[in-house]
Amino acid sequence: MNHFDITVHRRLAGALALVAGALLLTGCAGSGDSDGNGTTRQEVASLHSDAPDAPASAQATPSDDDGRPQLRLDSSEEEKNRYWHLYAACLKEHGHKMLTARGPDSVDDSDHSATAKAATKACANKLPLQPPELDQATNPHYDDDYRAYVKCLNRKGLKVKALPDNSGWTYDGNTTMSAARQSEVDKSCTLEAFRGPTQ
Repeated sequence: MNHFDITVHRRLAGALALVAGALLLTGCAGSGDSDGNGTTRQEVASLHSDAPDAPASAQATPSDDDGRPQLRLDSSEEEKNRYWHLYAACLKEHGHKMLTARGPDSVDDSDHSATAKAATKACANKLPLQPPELDQATNPHYDDDYRAYVKCLNRKGLKVKALPDNSGWTYDGNTTMSAARQSEVDKSCTLEAFRGPTQ
């Protein structure tokens, strides 16, 4: 089982770099300097570039993540299911094959047709973003948190082993824990490990 199937959001690192650069530039303003008349003159530091100026109509390109629903660690099952249902319904509406025998929201991941690719693109703004704490690209403590998560699962009776890259886990033998109890343990350990101990 791959608990953290995070296939999107690697662009966030680039966005964070842009924000850090913008913050760095805002800190470059010079200190106030009196001109002798009691007024303060403000100077702004600037960087010189030999590159031609960009046209006035140039704008930042919006991220593919703009407008997508953002899940939280404490999102309810109902909230998660609602977002995933909206995404699956959009895919179906745009012609993506579905596995109806598994349920109305089961997307056929083996459908790589042109129609499926077009549907995936058309519905990209409905694909829920996983909580940032569960993304290796946005959580600098992800590996430590993930190890704590796997230890918690084992401590609570769900015997698992982490995959070498901490992208998921596999059962360590047969489990006798019910699916409902596994879900409870998983949610509890996710909250504990990625958000810190709960009170």
